[in-house]
Amino acid sequence: MAATPNDHKTMKLVGYENFVRHNPKSDRFAMHKFHHVEFYTQDATNVSKRFGWAAGLKLVSKSDQSTGNHAYASYVMQSGDLQIVITAPYSRQQQKADNIAPNQGFDNAYAHEFCAKHGLAVRAMAISVDDATVAYETAVKNGAVGVTSPKTSTDAATGEFQVLSEVKLYGDVVLRFISGNYTGRFLPGYQNVEGPDVSIGLQRLDHAVGNVPNLMEAVNDICGFTGWHEFAEFTTDDVGTVDSGLNSMVLANNTETILLPMNEPTFGTKRKSQIQTFLEQNEGAGLQHMALKTDDIFHTMSEMRKRTHLGGFDFMPKPSAAYYKNLPAKIGDVFTAAQYEKIEQLGLLVDKDDQGILLQIFTKPLGDRPTCFFEIIERVGCMEEIGGRLEQAAGCGGFGKGNFSELFKSIEDYERTLDV
Repeated sequence: MAATPNDHKTMKLVGYENFVRHNPKSDRFAMHKFHHVEFYTQDATNVSKRFGWAAGLKLVSKSDQSTGNHAYASYVMQSGDLQIVITAPYSRQQQKADNIAPNQGFDNAYAHEFCAKHGLAVRAMAISVDDATVAYETAVKNGAVGVTSPKTSTDAATGEFQVLSEVKLYGDVVLRFISGNYTGRFLPGYQNVEGPDVSIGLQRLDHAVGNVPNLMEAVNDICGFTGWHEFAEFTTDDVGTVDSGLNSMVLANNTETILLPMNEPTFGTKRKSQIQTFLEQNEGAGLQHMALKTDDIFHTMSEMRKRTHLGGFDFMPKPSAAYYKNLPAKIGDVFTAAQYEKIEQLGLLVDKDDQGILLQIFTKPLGDRPTCFFEIIERVGCMEEIGGRLEQAAGCGGFGKGNFSELFKSIEDYERTLDV
């Protein structure tokens, strides 16, 4: 039986030191993991090629004019279980009557408006669920704003089907539900693309971070219609600098395979919060960054660094020499002297909690606006037996609390160069 809209416990921030993690297994419908993230842009061809080169993502599926789709061009880039979809609308002029657009909920005019408002930005965060119809109906019953009612697509060759539905997540970002027995690479109607393996080690999406004007309002809305629980939190007292700050809460599903941190700006500091800068430049709430997980960050980042000046991604400036000098005392003998040297060479940040270790680094913004970016991470430790298999516990090593001030300084310095 579905829960009623009023039975969800209202959340509030208590601070990192006072927070006690508890998993109430409160999901309102069965959900499994991230399925994909979709960016909207005005130029899917070049953005997809840049993302592919910069991050070792392979084009595995497409839908565009060559496949009969005259509403939009869409390219599915993949590495491991990570799928990033880059989509651009075609002309606003009248479409062909026999147009084949696999995503039945796509709105050409709205996509143009979205790109004009936000620039290169995430439109959809998709998760796999048992039943996208049940997920949609349950979410809407519990307060979600419906965006795309359940649409079923069937593969003509196999008869396999897929159901897609969407509700509002925050700002103009939708939470997309995907279910069905379709075993193809993406959605029915997309055409498979063959090519060599170009992976540089990225495995999956670890977490996806949103920025909102009012954290608790957004958190309680989303938890109200999904049943997600709080996984972690930080306040500006925990992680801010003297110049700026933020409040942050991480949401998770029952299995904690879907992790959704959300941030709000704080005020009254010398400099504008980086979260407020995002909200202004993005013209509203949106998905700030995606953490892409690798099992060998030394290899992944060595490759990504090589590509920076050849059309790849730029990275935030590395921390001070003092940061790296103090790392062995902070982290311990988990790494050899040579590995600590490599960490400094690549400009990585390192943090730990009582369970494991986190290595991380952040790109500069992906497009012209200082909005969305990527985080590259590796988690070390926290192996546990799940369903007869050894797997790493969700959020192993935390979310970089010990690096927030160093990261803030880096972003503050970067934003000074932009005068925003």
